[in-house]
Amino acid sequence: MLFATVGQGWVFVWMVAAGALIACWYALLAALRRLLAAGFWLSLVADVAFGVGAAAIFCGALVTADYGRVRLFSVAGALAGFALCASGLFPPARRAASELHNMFRNIYETIRDNRWTKFIFR
Repeated sequence: MLFATVGQGWVFVWMVAAGALIACWYALLAALRRLLAAGFWLSLVADVAFGVGAAAIFCGALVTADYGRVRLFSVAGALAGFALCASGLFPPARRAASELHNMFRNIYETIRDNRWTKFIFR
């Protein structure tokens, strides 16, 4: 094995993890945007925060894994990690959030329609 290719597997693994972390950062900001019903300015702040955070995560992983050298396989690893996390994590998380929202809404409606709560809070 060539000396230049010895650590490429670990660099790829680091960058896949960095891509997955960037995807989780995106999911967190997207959930925050939906939760707060973001307007123009909050969306702008969230987009800037995502860009800065993604760049920091990517550069930090590059410096940690490959001494800051940008190579095609490291970029491909980050993209693969983002794609894997986006396709595997986001749909079940959205489904779970939707189920949780429906459960809390049902609890709220049950409490709201109870005659004792109507008597107490009128």
